[in-house]
Amino acid sequence: MAGGSLAPGQTGGGGAPPNQRKRKSPAPAAAAEDEAEAEVEELESEVADLDRRTLEHLRRTATRLPDAAFSRLASLRPPARLEVPVVSETSVAEDDQELEKVKILKSKIKANIADLPKVLEQINETVARCERFC
Repeated sequence: MAGGSLAPGQTGGGGAPPNQRKRKSPAPAAAAEDEAEAEVEELESEVADLDRRTLEHLRRTATRLPDAAFSRLASLRPPARLEVPVVSETSVAEDDQELEKVKILKSKIKANIADLPKVLEQINETVARCERFC
């Protein structure tokens, strides 16, 4: 087979036809595009994970913060007096009113802390809008 037959894909022209070179050049571009898309998807996944973890942290903090605040305030309270004052009916009524005020304040603080994730989301949206205009 001195004259030899050509291998599949070969032409008698002695070199690769120009159209084969054209087919190879889009392949790296497509691979780079696929790689970029994969990287974008990975980054989006990471952002979603960070967002989920941030919201979980805020929810956990929202439940612990009022208790920690009241505990800290209780520890800062001056020590009780050794002498026992005379208790009258009016002081018991005043104590009940004061206790009711503290309970209302505690419930308001818990409600405000529970709204923190919503506030954070609104802040992020506002910042994003500002960044679009800048």
